[in-house]
Amino acid sequence: MLRCSVLKSSRSAQHTHVVPPHGHTPMSNRSWVSCAGAVVLCMLSLTWTIQGVAVADSTGFAQHCSGFAQDPLLGALWPATTELGVETHSPGLTAMVPRLSLRGTALATYELRHIGQTTPTLEAVFGLAPGAQRTLTETPFSQDARAVVLHPNILATVAHALTPDVVEVHVAQQRIVQTVPLRVTDTILVVRTTPEAEGVPAQVAHVNGHYDLALVQTDKNEILQPLPYDAVLSYGTGDLEKPLGGLQAGDCVAAIVTARNGQADDQGTDRLVLGKVLAKVPVATNSLTQTKLNVNMFTTDLAVQPGDSGSPVLALRAGKPVLVGLVAATMYPTATFTYVSRIDPLLALAEALQLSASRPASPLLVQNADQPVPQPQ
Repeated sequence: MLRCSVLKSSRSAQHTHVVPPHGHTPMSNRSWVSCAGAVVLCMLSLTWTIQGVAVADSTGFAQHCSGFAQDPLLGALWPATTELGVETHSPGLTAMVPRLSLRGTALATYELRHIGQTTPTLEAVFGLAPGAQRTLTETPFSQDARAVVLHPNILATVAHALTPDVVEVHVAQQRIVQTVPLRVTDTILVVRTTPEAEGVPAQVAHVNGHYDLALVQTDKNEILQPLPYDAVLSYGTGDLEKPLGGLQAGDCVAAIVTARNGQADDQGTDRLVLGKVLAKVPVATNSLTQTKLNVNMFTTDLAVQPGDSGSPVLALRAGKPVLVGLVAATMYPTATFTYVSRIDPLLALAEALQLSASRPASPLLVQNADQPVPQPQ
């Protein structure tokens, strides 16, 4: 609440006044001027305070999701009802949120199953079963994920999308054994707008395994387009203990993920899922999720599915969508806990990579030691 008071004169100034040109002092006018000045000061203070509050609000994120419906690009994905989590389909963002296809081969070791053994034990998967006979083989693998185009030819995704955690080995009698790969021997990374598209070759430019973030660089093409939303610091800015404008619990978030037929097949279209931030930190639901979480994540209730890793997560700031993170992991459908890797650590690196890619390569000049160096004229 604002409190306004009339400023009183100090003791040294009580007996000081300016005599008007006509030789008398207008006491009534002085009283009126003092009151008017106090009112003006109060109004100015109120105006400055309101402006300060508006600035603080503009740096924060919204808890209402209606801003996504007003966006020209996301309006087509807006649910027909206001209930959170309702899905709609649209192929409009496939060039900005493309699919990542990783193919390759890896060395793997597995335990030969005995007759009657149907499922491998955890010890067998990691090679800890005592006295087990293991076999070494090279097996192909494939996995799909999503990415978001930050700059021309520069994409962001999660690190685990670029490295297989588990590979499948086909053994005798059509059995399939899942095991941890020993070493990846060969990989091919392709970016596609749809599952049937030919795709654009890509290379891994940066991997931050601790924060589960990565940057991918593609060849020059006219297929991919940068997402027309700013990528912002979701931690906020200012004091490290009390950052200004950081993402808070209860803020609205949305993810652009793959629309699947029967929750399995990728039809090349996208859907928008809406949710809320549950916690600014990753909340572990059991011992298994603890190994996948890191301090750069926050927890949401976004209903995503396996294969949506790397999908962009948006929030609303000043009524406009902004990119705040990427889908990293989920406990859905056992529990609607979805973990999002904040985009913050990639922002400066992506800009530096884009700057280096936009500069023309300079030819390397090799000069013999006995050759005289030309002197400037």
